[in-house]
Amino acid sequence: MLSVKVEDYGETDDEMHYVTYRASGLNEKELEFLTNNLEGETVVEDGSLIINIFYSKKFFPFGSDAAQFKLEDFIKREEIEMTYFISSFLEDMK
Repeated sequence: MLSVKVEDYGETDDEMHYVTYRASGLNEKELEFLTNNLEGETVVEDGSLIINIFYSKKFFPFGSDAAQFKLEDFIKREEIEMTYFISSFLEDMK
């Protein structure tokens, strides 16, 4: 079963923002499809797909003041959204 967790997030030296996700519960065929077709940096590590997505400050999901007060809620929402995105993307594989 697909599970997505936010591993890390922040700002790079060149002021780009990023979120690193770990997607687990994928089979080899799904891992290969996602690695070859997703935008952003992807790597397979210990059977999980690590996805690093870069955002401008304007679109960074944890950049708002509200996110700072309810960070746990924003992280959970981001995990749900990425789970939905990956699931939808895998539908294209079929």
